[in-house]
Amino acid sequence: MPEPAPPARNPPTDPNPAVPPRTPALAYEEVTEPGYPAAYTACLRIEPTGDGAVLTGTCPRCRCTMVYTWTRSVVRAASRTRRRRTGTGLVAVPVLCVCVTGHPGRPDDEEGCGAYWNIQLERERR
Repeated sequence: MPEPAPPARNPPTDPNPAVPPRTPALAYEEVTEPGYPAAYTACLRIEPTGDGAVLTGTCPRCRCTMVYTWTRSVVRAASRTRRRRTGTGLVAVPVLCVCVTGHPGRPDDEEGCGAYWNIQLERERR
């Protein structure tokens, strides 16, 4: 008669199963993907400022929370005449990941994971 198999050992249990295991940060890479704008704007919070907006959301690449400050213009025109606005009422806003996570390979003078994308914001009526 064959000997009975020894009882199976239970694998060690995680003392805190609600916390997912930490994954290493993504390496820095300057990259964009077509799905980044939709993923970023899905839960985006926008706070208008005098000449732009503060955008609080999650980077679609590294999934880190980030606060991006967008300014409509860096240097104002010397002319006091108002520019006539035309078009759809939307303005293209370039966004870069500016998370504070340490991404391996990131140059010293850069922020974030290297991801970038464009979103459309409704132009504020004045």
